[in-house]
Amino acid sequence: MRFTVLLVLLVLLPVMMAAHLWDYVEHHELRLMAQAEAILKKHDVRGGTVNVRYLDLSVTGDAQDEESLQKAVAELATLGPLRLVDDRLAILARLHVKLEADQLTLDGWVPDEDTADSLKGLLLKVRPDLQVISDELKVSRFVRWPEGEKLPLSEQSPMLKPIIGALHVPPSLEISRREGKLIAAGMVPTQELKENIQQALSQPLHGLGVEVSQLRVSSHVLEAPFVSSEGIVPFLRSFYATPSPGEFSIRPGENPQLKADTTRTLESAWLGHLRAVTKGTRVEMQLTQHPSVYHFPGRRIETPLPEDVLQSVRDLINGELILFTSGSSSLAPEERARLAALAPALLSAGPVLRLIVGGHPELGRDMKSEQPLALQRAEQVASYLIEQGAPSAEIRAMAFDPVTTGDKYAPLQTPSVEILIQ
Repeated sequence: MRFTVLLVLLVLLPVMMAAHLWDYVEHHELRLMAQAEAILKKHDVRGGTVNVRYLDLSVTGDAQDEESLQKAVAELATLGPLRLVDDRLAILARLHVKLEADQLTLDGWVPDEDTADSLKGLLLKVRPDLQVISDELKVSRFVRWPEGEKLPLSEQSPMLKPIIGALHVPPSLEISRREGKLIAAGMVPTQELKENIQQALSQPLHGLGVEVSQLRVSSHVLEAPFVSSEGIVPFLRSFYATPSPGEFSIRPGENPQLKADTTRTLESAWLGHLRAVTKGTRVEMQLTQHPSVYHFPGRRIETPLPEDVLQSVRDLINGELILFTSGSSSLAPEERARLAALAPALLSAGPVLRLIVGGHPELGRDMKSEQPLALQRAEQVASYLIEQGAPSAEIRAMAFDPVTTGDKYAPLQTPSVEILIQ
């Protein structure tokens, strides 16, 4: 009898277990799964999946932040009678940026401080002109990388590619003159161009210092005609090869701007170089016309004489014009007499006195014929000074450029010849 009862129990045991399992699956497992899914939804876990194998619970999904993740895990752990045996909840790595003026603000989640630092360094490399603020960039060990993201991060990383693309910047160049220096600022695409710009600014004729620390380099500078060395550098070499260089800027959305002392010859040369840069865009110019570079304010005197001697010569020749008859290069007797009176004082300054003898062309005449005539007048005066004993090697005759009557630096009378200290 006992054997029969035992046999019956052994037969019924699997049936009872199967019935219990069926009852659990039909009436409890689905309810417990629904409760687990509700917990994930409550804590804003996205893409969540729940898997229950009898009493073992496995979950996956992406929480929005570390607090939500930890709350979800804590609540799932209390979901009896289940055991949380496989917790794959994570925070998906993400990055948002906001660009305002010269500040780039980072927000999002990364797995560690090293990643945060490398990300900041990468963005600074792309846009060295920006201040990168990462106070809102959060770090957590629960962060996971999206599918397809490979480390280390680079400009080609899927997560960074759209951000890097949005950081492209138009090129710019601004050269100002402050406190005895030429200061270059802006953004150019290559280190080579930056160095070429620095060399073009460093001209011995003006002797000013050159500072390029504010001229940034980024490979993400957009294309523009002036960013090639063939475009901007020849212009800068010409524009800054004067005794008193001016200021230049070419900025996004603005016409190129020039502010400088100049002559008609220099102005023509500058505009010729700029055509390759501006492609027809109008150049905004604030130019002060002079007869020659030797008339520029602030020009350094090359003649190696003591200042008191130089000043006495300046006082002697300042405003003195040797006058000529219109259309003629002949030196009139009265002008010879004036030169004869000047010559002893000039000679007393010594043989190292270097002079510029320049002819002012007569306005209102054809400059093609008047410029050579102005040179001939200057040569007449130079020859007379040499006859009086001035060393020929220290006298240079030249034709000055015309300056419109009424301009600040126009000569009082033309045609005439003026003597300057070199």
